[in-house]
Amino acid sequence: MTIHREGTKSIAIATMLFCVLNVVMFWIFGSSLLWLCIIFLSVTLAFVLFVVSFFRIPSRTLTIHDGQIICPADGKVVVIEETVDVEYFKDKRLQVSVFMSPANVHVNRNPISGEV
Repeated sequence: MTIHREGTKSIAIATMLFCVLNVVMFWIFGSSLLWLCIIFLSVTLAFVLFVVSFFRIPSRTLTIHDGQIICPADGKVVVIEETVDVEYFKDKRLQVSVFMSPANVHVNRNPISGEV
């Protein structure tokens, strides 16, 4: 697994922000409310881990066959329907909608050759 290059800035900002917030929490409350500082540290650590996991690029092994199209995104296909596109193509097209939950890898790929 690697981290997408576009995510390094967001990860760095989130990490620095939460480090500063945790230092301020420990400095203000110190030993008087140590339990609150530990809870805050746990929540911020979980959020930083979420940000890191959002930008992950997992290792994939694909078996590709002729005539097979691979889904361009991780998630669940929620709609496959015929629709009329009036903006670009001005005719009927097949719409495939994929729902990506926060737990899915948010990378969209081009699963077939051609022009986009």
